[in-house]
Amino acid sequence: MNDFNASLLREKFIIYDPEKGIADKKSTVIALSNRFVTELRDSKSQLIEAFVVRAQNMHSAVRLAARIIQAFEQGGPIMRRPVAYDWQAVWDSVVSDYEYTYNPQRWIAVYHDGKCIFHQGEHHPLLDMIEKCDHENNKDYDYAVPLAETLFEQSGKNLRIEHESNVALSVAFEKNSGRVGIIQRGPNKTTTFTFTAQAKPEKTLRIPQCLNAAAAFLEGIQLSFLVGTNTEKIRIGKIERFSREEKQTREGRERLKILSAEITNLETVLDVRYRPERPQFKLLMAEAERMAQRTLTSPN
Repeated sequence: MNDFNASLLREKFIIYDPEKGIADKKSTVIALSNRFVTELRDSKSQLIEAFVVRAQNMHSAVRLAARIIQAFEQGGPIMRRPVAYDWQAVWDSVVSDYEYTYNPQRWIAVYHDGKCIFHQGEHHPLLDMIEKCDHENNKDYDYAVPLAETLFEQSGKNLRIEHESNVALSVAFEKNSGRVGIIQRGPNKTTTFTFTAQAKPEKTLRIPQCLNAAAAFLEGIQLSFLVGTNTEKIRIGKIERFSREEKQTREGRERLKILSAEITNLETVLDVRYRPERPQFKLLMAEAERMAQRTLTSPN
């Protein structure tokens, strides 16, 4: 597959009773999701099939999308195969040992033609309705929420849905080159960095590998903040040594080494350039430690 363009959306749906208002916490429900549309095209850029991947965290959505693209490149259309695609096995291969151990809330849901064809873990049923509405509106996503409200009304439920979304990742690939933009949101500021990848002479750029590197950045940035914050908590005694949190912090550092190696591997096989510069997980951890030191030791 030569061309691929997509954006990862971080979404928040707030479902509430208009008579009680959105501030009424007892009757208000919040559904969170990360959404990545994966369109698979042939050599002539004709759309063959499309999937929507939703997940509890950003990097899982991107990694599963990378596996879908890889499967399409190797074996053609996924939904037309005589032997069904093993979604469970693919999902199991996407989730790291660290994720299995320390994120029991993880979930994934994959949609095709508005239907949930695979899911693991618990996701809010509103997301299934939103994808159904999106498909019925010819994938005009802006009208999915109003249609969902109409469906609620037809079922006798007077509910409103507030939808908040922002882009966390944008990717654009064409033959043997690509551009990846990542929005890095911190507690005090939001920054953006990009990397471009170009195939070296007589080599081929693989979109799945670039997406996996993007997922490594997404996971590594979040994990750096957790590890740095917990390191300070351990230092001042808010996290006990040999506790589960201390073990998670220690193993988080090892996970960051794996993620860094994955990114370095991309830089080895492709000509990769960063703007402004490549985020360094060690520096992000140190920044999180300093921030935690200020907030955890400041008077109430």
